[in-house]
Amino acid sequence: MKHLGVVIVLGGLLCVAALTLSRVCEPQELAVYDWLMRTRPSSPTHPDIVIIEISDDTLKSLGRWPLPRQFHITLIKALTESGARMIVFDALFSEPQGIDAEFASAIKESGRVYLASAFRIKPGGLNSDRTHEADEILGAVSEPLKSAAAGIGQVNIFVDGDGKARRVPLWVRHGNRLWPSLGFLAAVECLGYSQEKIIWRSDKVIFNDNKSIPIEPKGVLWVNYPGQWVNTFRHFSYVDVLKAYVAGKSGAQPWLDMSVFKDKICFVGLTAAGTSDLRATPLDTIYPMVGAQASICDSILREAFIKRISPWVKVLLHSAILLFALMICLKCAPLAALIGCGALALGYSAAGWLIFSYRGILPDMFLPLIVVGIVYVVILFRNFFNEARKRQLLEKELEIASAIQRSFLPPDACYAYGVEIRAMLEPAKFVAGDFYDIIALEGSRLGVFIGDVCGKGVSAALIMAQAISFLRVVSQQSLCPAEVLKLLNTRLEGILNGRFVTGQYIIIDAKEGIWEGACAGHPPLILLDSAKDLPEEFLPASGPPLGITGTASYAAVKRRLKAGDKIFMYTDGWTEGRNRKGEEFGVRRLKEALFSLRNESVPVIMSSIAARRSAFEGNAPQHDDLTAILVEFKGTQDK
Repeated sequence: MKHLGVVIVLGGLLCVAALTLSRVCEPQELAVYDWLMRTRPSSPTHPDIVIIEISDDTLKSLGRWPLPRQFHITLIKALTESGARMIVFDALFSEPQGIDAEFASAIKESGRVYLASAFRIKPGGLNSDRTHEADEILGAVSEPLKSAAAGIGQVNIFVDGDGKARRVPLWVRHGNRLWPSLGFLAAVECLGYSQEKIIWRSDKVIFNDNKSIPIEPKGVLWVNYPGQWVNTFRHFSYVDVLKAYVAGKSGAQPWLDMSVFKDKICFVGLTAAGTSDLRATPLDTIYPMVGAQASICDSILREAFIKRISPWVKVLLHSAILLFALMICLKCAPLAALIGCGALALGYSAAGWLIFSYRGILPDMFLPLIVVGIVYVVILFRNFFNEARKRQLLEKELEIASAIQRSFLPPDACYAYGVEIRAMLEPAKFVAGDFYDIIALEGSRLGVFIGDVCGKGVSAALIMAQAISFLRVVSQQSLCPAEVLKLLNTRLEGILNGRFVTGQYIIIDAKEGIWEGACAGHPPLILLDSAKDLPEEFLPASGPPLGITGTASYAAVKRRLKAGDKIFMYTDGWTEGRNRKGEEFGVRRLKEALFSLRNESVPVIMSSIAARRSAFEGNAPQHDDLTAILVEFKGTQDK
């Protein structure tokens, strides 16, 4: 069994490792990543990055997209004269136009203009150097713009299955040339680093010997969007920049101070509603992709990256979570295990949020939480089935015990010497602490005993077995009920250890037509005298219950029997039984029921009295053992 447990744990660890490495929960992990992005504290963007939007107001003023390139020439002049450090166009100029010579001249004269290109990346086209192979140029920079630009970067972006843009290829290879991401190119050029000195590693790119950018094994970079579009970066309208520049040139007072662009990296891109360069991101349902390139540049300049934990470190972390959850569930009760697993899940979630928010480290969140939940449910069902199996085994054992216990008792129906006896015993559990006995004595005498062991269940049943064995011995030593109880008390007193037995014992002499009885702390019997109209409680306790003290003594009471007299002996389970309202059946109801049935036969009385008690209690659970003996004297007999 121990080896089986080890095999199960190892199997669980292998499953966790397989799920982690296969990224089967990647869609869910991305959804959690989006939540982390939305809930982390906001961080300021780099102050040198601004965005010039070709938005709805620009298209309304200047015409539909694509704009005439004369406007771009004017913008380049305006920003160059304002002292902008870099002018980065996130727009494709792949179609030649007649004004391209003038456009190229403005680009070359500025010396700080960067243009964009786009490629079709081959499916599965990841090269060994972590670059992505492209088989087609979708948006090449036309000549002569290509040679005039200070640099050209690609604006490819990967869109996940849910339609959100989260990652970009850092480099795309087409032919023999590498094309860096436009945002990366802008940042590297701004920092003055050389692209020729870049070193690739499996999890990062090192440049300038001491600077690195974390990447995933598939050569992609997480876009660290600093916030929602409207709340991050300084935004300027394309048409407003042109108007301010023209106003300044004409001597008018421009409403926009063009000095705000001095030493700035100006990203120029399309943001108008309904245009093609809009995507969903973790933070916005509609986000202009010029912001993605600006975010890449921003994260490199601030060295604020999103770094995913390596796969094998995640395997170790998830395995530790599995083992910790197993320890909690195996050592604690179900409720405590639920609280413990909840605390583990909450603690892991809080730790994951903190390291992501303040260190940019992205752990898997969904899979570990699912592992905790699955461990709890599996262990809960395991415990449930184990308990059910134990219960089944216990019930079988108790059924055997019940059969053995009943073998100690005499038959429930007896007729001898003109005396008819009917008995019943219904345990509250499988085995009972109640018991009775019918003992043949010398002459025409019968001994009838009823007892009730303190408590219920197996322990009470074991005491019952000892008590009935002792009774059968001591009943042969005396024909006085009081003396028999005294002898029985002496035997029980040394073994009960604080428990006790109530008992009532009568001896019926059928030949003489008398009965004699004694009681040890037991409820009085009920006598149905054939000559009286009311039932009578008789034979109250004349001494303490059996087993409490070895010095106890008891008094016997003798009474004559007449034909038709009936004696009802019972345990307190009859009178203390309750219905759903909490009402007890009580002695009064018991006497009334017996009296109403006084003229019936013994079997009819016993079955009817049991039915009335059952009807009274309804579906309320039976809380105590039920035992009763009904004796009817038919008349004196010679034998």
